[in-house]
Amino acid sequence: MRLRSVLVAAVVLLAALVCVRLGFWQISRLHEKQTLNAALRQAQQSPPIVVGDRLPPLARTRHRVIEVTGRFDERHQFLLSGRALGGEPGVEVATPLVLPAGGGAVLVNRGWLPSPDAARARPQDAPEPGERTVRGLVEELRRGAGGPPVRMLERDSVTVWSARWLDADSLVGRIPYAVAGYALRELPGPGVSERPHRSPPRPYDEMMHVSYAAQWFLFAAILVGGSAVLAWSRRRRGGPSDAPSHAERPT
Repeated sequence: MRLRSVLVAAVVLLAALVCVRLGFWQISRLHEKQTLNAALRQAQQSPPIVVGDRLPPLARTRHRVIEVTGRFDERHQFLLSGRALGGEPGVEVATPLVLPAGGGAVLVNRGWLPSPDAARARPQDAPEPGERTVRGLVEELRRGAGGPPVRMLERDSVTVWSARWLDADSLVGRIPYAVAGYALRELPGPGVSERPHRSPPRPYDEMMHVSYAAQWFLFAAILVGGSAVLAWSRRRRGGPSDAPSHAERPT
């Protein structure tokens, strides 16, 4: 067997192994999503954690529903851009909920507002004044400012920040007090305002990883099977990989 054939076979085998590895990685991601969805279902079926005068740490509240009472600080709000609902572009509004007597603050995703450019809106047109009891699902804040730049939109003495998602590092210096290391996605229910629009949390997409894993395994099979068929076909025809060329034949 020629050196070139050996090198081609090695490259094909290496590429197939990479595809198989990526397929198993997608399966591991599928298991992670299944675990998260199970925790999400359990959280919605369990009684909520009622918060007293202090916000509990993330370790006690991860993937849980909690109830907390405070007042929304509508002077500092965030718009999470690129959120569509029923095919209509919009944003989600996140507002700090400040507990009484220095009990801390937590960002609350209050729901969806329409926005033609999916980046700008007027959350002050959907005020929720006074003391509120919020029932919401705990969502851990991302770490690191890895998303698009945060833009400031000042309207009617209200500072509105526009970002793709919430991350803990980008919040530093944008709110004049500390907030919890997690946010709440407020759930719909009795007494909850219809605007912004609250929706039940959507389960994580599991089938996406099944599809990706199948594709990677199929790529590996095509690489190995296709190369084997091609080599067999060329050998049957006595192709250039096995037979000496005219220039190589002895005279």
